[in-house]
Amino acid sequence: MASAVDATGNPIPTSAVLMASSRHIGTRCYEENVAFLKCKKKDPNPEKCLDKGQQVTRCVLGL
Repeated sequence: MASAVDATGNPIPTSAVLMASSRHIGTRCYEENVAFLKCKKKDPNPEKCLDKGQQVTRCVLGL
């Protein structure tokens, strides 16, 4: 079974892994998620919230 990796060689989490860790993500990345959602509510333009989205992604991948 081949595993997916990004350009730097780090494994890319599958949907099963993300689903299994959703409670931990919700708890440990709460602040980043709330900041992202507030940004999206304030301005629906995707480019305005890229930095907040990257913070959420960084938090999730850091678990």
